[in-house]
Amino acid sequence: MRTLDARFGESPLDCPLTLDPSPEPFPEIIGQSPGMRRLKAALHELARLEVAVLVRGESGAGKELAAAALHRGSARARRAYIAVNCAALPRELLESELFGCEPGAFTGARRRDGYVARADRGTLFLDEIGELSLSAQAVLLRVLETGEYTPVGGERARRADFRLICATHRDLRQMVRAGTFRLDLYHRICGLVVDVPPLRARTEDLPLLCRAFLGPGGPTLTRAALARLSAHPWPGNVRELKNVLARAVARRRRADEYDLIEAEHVVFDAWSTDDPAESPASPLVDPFPAPSSRPGTARSVRAALGRLVRDEVERHEGNVRAAARALGISHTTVYRHLRAFEGPLASPAGQ
Repeated sequence: MRTLDARFGESPLDCPLTLDPSPEPFPEIIGQSPGMRRLKAALHELARLEVAVLVRGESGAGKELAAAALHRGSARARRAYIAVNCAALPRELLESELFGCEPGAFTGARRRDGYVARADRGTLFLDEIGELSLSAQAVLLRVLETGEYTPVGGERARRADFRLICATHRDLRQMVRAGTFRLDLYHRICGLVVDVPPLRARTEDLPLLCRAFLGPGGPTLTRAALARLSAHPWPGNVRELKNVLARAVARRRRADEYDLIEAEHVVFDAWSTDDPAESPASPLVDPFPAPSSRPGTARSVRAALGRLVRDEVERHEGNVRAAARALGISHTTVYRHLRAFEGPLASPAGQ
């Protein structure tokens, strides 16, 4: 198997690819980093080939976008693009989902086309193919080898002509060695391989991604907020970035800020260990507090937070910045809680 990844490895023809000098393809795939430019050029070349493609990449990196781009750039673009999440295929209904069924195949069955029939003359995209069981892999292999399938309850074989694109975040070669993925299926789906780079490898694309997700009329990231985003390892990739930005927008609105997202508004998942402000032990950083129907609860929570902040400032002898570092929040948030809390500080002069 030859691999064409974002670093431009070998082509299956053992010859260098000639890249099209026309305007950059697939503008809907956001990114201008060198890795993303190479990925788009690779997709542009692969789209025109009638060969099975395996798209590899971490969860949330954008494998689905790459697969859809391959279809849009192909000669089958006017035909159907059928995307199937293999992880969501129930084992007992696998064959009927893939191949359809005929009336009487099982109780209440009606004639229905499966994914394979709907993809005829188009593209069949099998997402997370590494999640298929061995029995399901054998079922899929039959149609890939012969192009023929039989609906559940049917007697006559049918043919389907489709371009196959698969995606996975798993190491299929390791699964083959472990006996959990069929070697013959592996070779069927790996005509060419393209790797989608993780977000941590292209942090220079963060400003473009943030602007696209926040919208042209949305809030603006400060330099400190962008620096905080750039320092994060992004285990959830672009999908995680969307969630982080949504959380930041929610915090900004609650804080009644203007049109800026500050560094203090950027909160990552609680399991991150690189930021003390993300610890679930601190009640000050929860962007989505649980609602309560009891009257006065919000007021009592604000009072408790105010007392906590005031006590920490007093413990640091009025040094607001030191208290903020200990609490894992910004000094402006400390001032906001102090203003909202009724009662003088024991040492109000310290900064």
